[in-house]
Amino acid sequence: MSSYQTITVEPLTTAIGAVIHGVDATAPLPNGQAAEVRRALLDHLVVFLRDQDLTEEQQLAFAANFGPLNPGSIDPRPTANPSMFVNLEDTPESPPKADRWHTDVPFVPQPPDFAFLNMRITPPVGGDTLWLSLYAVHEALSPQLQRMIEPLQLDLGLGASAETIKEIFGEEYYNEVVVPFTSVHHPLVRVHPETGRRAVYLCGSFMNGLVGLHRDESALVLGVLQARLDDPNIQVRWKWRAHDLAIWDERCTNHRAMSDHYPAHRLIRRCLAGSGTPIGVGS
Repeated sequence: MSSYQTITVEPLTTAIGAVIHGVDATAPLPNGQAAEVRRALLDHLVVFLRDQDLTEEQQLAFAANFGPLNPGSIDPRPTANPSMFVNLEDTPESPPKADRWHTDVPFVPQPPDFAFLNMRITPPVGGDTLWLSLYAVHEALSPQLQRMIEPLQLDLGLGASAETIKEIFGEEYYNEVVVPFTSVHHPLVRVHPETGRRAVYLCGSFMNGLVGLHRDESALVLGVLQARLDDPNIQVRWKWRAHDLAIWDERCTNHRAMSDHYPAHRLIRRCLAGSGTPIGVGS
């Protein structure tokens, strides 16, 4: 395990996840600490910091250590509000919507690199979040299947988020922003630009299918790959406490927010940082 000078890193599983001790995300980081947190993140894919009661400004300042802040917006209009936050709130009137394996905002030409969640209100029971390693999904495939899927491209769209956008922003916004939106193509096997490792870039309900394959062929290939997500050996499950901060690498993970706390109140604040065009094998 790598040594660190300013932090302590406690792995949670051999495949993914670690708790970091010794970081105060509410203040500017000491020299060299941001680089150490980034190294721990690249090693463990998702990391957790306890007791980080962040204001919005503090959360954005911390996230900016990992790349330019990313609004994750598809709104191209010059009058668009560049909001850097998504408040993910579950109430009796607004049931949970993220209880499915996915990655965030993969349907843009340059998806985000990192995500930052700060828990604001925890339910009394339930409401855990799971992450898994897409590296491990790729590594578990046979060499023959790895070679077969290397050249494939994903067709990615808004999926179920389109209706959610309509609910949140209204019919006018939907017609001006969502209706003209066009899908993008990204490699199914994504090469991480910093680690060089390969991951199967599965994107949940945002996947319309595989480019160039018939619908049934696409469903067959994606079904085989998505079945690998159910392996608990490549997952980590986090039980939240108020003010926990989770950071993960969107380029090589999936995550899923459990809905077992419904109808209890749960509120979490997300921002994003960094962006890049996904790289395929041989690119």
